[in-house]
Amino acid sequence: MLATYLLLLIIGLATIWLGLKVREEVYRIAVVFTGGMVLVMGFVLAPSAVQIGVVLLLLGLYQLYAPQPRF
Repeated sequence: MLATYLLLLIIGLATIWLGLKVREEVYRIAVVFTGGMVLVMGFVLAPSAVQIGVVLLLLGLYQLYAPQPRF
């Protein structure tokens, strides 16, 4: 059985990606907001292990791409 949370996470990410390609500003805001809501719903329904993994992945990406101060 396909996990519902995984399907919601994929649909949310795809919707946000599609929303960023829309030219009309109002539609872009609406589609990205809808994708964010679906992404949050998938994240809430995900098991704790998946949530912790996603948070650790995002923290790793932040450390990788965040600008480092130069002294």
